[in-house]
Amino acid sequence: MVLRADSGFYSSKVTQACAKAEVSYSVTVRTSKALHKVIAAIEEEDWTPIPYWIDDGAEVAETTYRPFSPKHPEVRLIVRRVKPTPGSQLALFSTYDYHAFITDREGETVYLEADHRRHAVSRT
Repeated sequence: MVLRADSGFYSSKVTQACAKAEVSYSVTVRTSKALHKVIAAIEEEDWTPIPYWIDDGAEVAETTYRPFSPKHPEVRLIVRRVKPTPGSQLALFSTYDYHAFITDREGETVYLEADHRRHAVSRT
């Protein structure tokens, strides 16, 4: 079982509850200066192109991140960067829009990013 969630669920209480219940997680990270610093440190050669609705429009990379506090263990941080789309209004001189999430899941970065981006399916 996997919890895939947006940044509204980005908290240590959520990830701890997942660990206790033996549920894997994939949670979007809230934007912060610390996150920007970690993303900026990703080497250019570490970005991998991914299928996207605009040709050559997006790439993913992975690094580690210490969310919530300096005492929290490092986790996987997967980041997708997207080139500006026609008609988009990004900040002046911005080259990419970034979407990051933390996860405790094993697997290939490209697969996990695509899975995190999928629309949810509720099974009852």
